[in-house]
Amino acid sequence: MKAIIFGGTGMVGSEVLGHCLNRSDITQVVTIGRNKTGSSHPKLKEVEHSNFLDFSPLEDELSDADICYYCIGVYQGQVSKSVFWQVTVDYLNALLLNLEKSNPDIKFCLFSSQGANQKETSLILFANAKGRAEAMLTKSHLRSKYIFRPGYIAPSRASTVQSLSAKFFYPFYKLLPFIGIDAHELAKVMVSIGLTGGEDKIFENSEMRKLSQSI
Repeated sequence: MKAIIFGGTGMVGSEVLGHCLNRSDITQVVTIGRNKTGSSHPKLKEVEHSNFLDFSPLEDELSDADICYYCIGVYQGQVSKSVFWQVTVDYLNALLLNLEKSNPDIKFCLFSSQGANQKETSLILFANAKGRAEAMLTKSHLRSKYIFRPGYIAPSRASTVQSLSAKFFYPFYKLLPFIGIDAHELAKVMVSIGLTGGEDKIFENSEMRKLSQSI
């Protein structure tokens, strides 16, 4: 299988990349991003792309991919409201429109978040933006769609860049691990679900924690 990864330099995306490279049933891995991940592997191809509102130059790569792991994200407090909305919603919309034309049979795995509100009735921008992103995928004409909603995500590497809120919640996660999931375990579940397929589904944090123990 050929896997495409968006956001391969991020905390979750880098873990997804590692799992994909270690899977014998994935024969080619293509990362797409503004910067290369720095990884080196015989089955890895890294494509630099700057305009995430136009994926037409990448149709050759996208048209024959079996799985897409979409891990692009940005912390709400680090960018303006308009930029946050563009990264969270508009980038995904542009990709989905392209895939509906070039590769509607692809299996799409979306890294979302606990609390995402598809009705957009939340008082929190983050929840509404993630909810709209989920709704766009759900309503798309792609064959297989999987949405992953982790709670707190514990970094697997000490050097991983985190927001202040993520650092604040880490001690609570150590005391109450059920509120979140390790980045490595989250990625393992995402990669496995993408490979095995099945009915379209939203995976909540508690279910992903259970699945990570059986995969």
